[in-house]
Amino acid sequence: MYGPESSIMTATTHTTEEKLKGLYPDQSFPYKEAVPSALILDPRVSTIAGAIEGDAPVIRVPYVKSDPEAGFVKEGAEIQESDGQLDEVLVRTGKIATIIRQSNESASFSTATELIAAGVSRSIVTKADSAFLTNAKAGSEDEQNGPVGLLNVDGLNVIEATESTLVDSVADAKATIGTNNGTPTAIIVNFKTEATLRKLKDSTKKALLIDPTKADALMLHGLPVIINKAMPDNTMFVVSAAEIIAAVGNVKLAASGDALFSYDSIQRRATWRIGYKPVHADRLAKITITE
Repeated sequence: MYGPESSIMTATTHTTEEKLKGLYPDQSFPYKEAVPSALILDPRVSTIAGAIEGDAPVIRVPYVKSDPEAGFVKEGAEIQESDGQLDEVLVRTGKIATIIRQSNESASFSTATELIAAGVSRSIVTKADSAFLTNAKAGSEDEQNGPVGLLNVDGLNVIEATESTLVDSVADAKATIGTNNGTPTAIIVNFKTEATLRKLKDSTKKALLIDPTKADALMLHGLPVIINKAMPDNTMFVVSAAEIIAAVGNVKLAASGDALFSYDSIQRRATWRIGYKPVHADRLAKITITE
């Protein structure tokens, strides 16, 4: 029995809604923290030219359309204006979104919410990578859903190769891009094509590109090979990061139990707005491999 001067320990209780807000409070997170593995964020692949604020569908990025001509000038003489041209590329953006349902019971466990957070992040990255490379091109701008995937833009260099000419085709792609004033920075392949590269043999049946007893990173003609499951089979993509202009926003996360009140559940929503466009498509090369 407690006397009037006795102290009673009290516990702070939290409502279910407060607990549910612990995973995804209504806020936005820097993309480098929320989806760091997204292909569009790899500096070997693209150049982040701007941040998207709000729901802006287009971002304008200036670029040099034709290089100005440089030359010697005498001391004190007037420097003549060159015939270089500036232009701007319109990077159209699209919003990637996902929404999932979770029971209030599972939401009370931190491990469950952490797993859901990781799953949502993977979901966004998977869709972003797929769109970045292969999003279809519609018949008109009104029908276009998200930016056109880089492998589907007009004007790409397309090089055909077989397994026996695969390594040489990368050299051809580098030469073509360089001739068009680009600088190749990486090669993107999927896991199946990576396996093909790793199994290439020389005339003595020795591995051509790697030491199979070591976990060597693949390089081809000085270019790093990036493996991404969104790449189509039998395709290699030689890119120039300076030519792929990208714009990204923060990842926005929110949680609500209102719509699913009668189900004793909560919905979690995540959205990410991204955009990308090649400045010069002829400074990128798609290699198609015939079996």
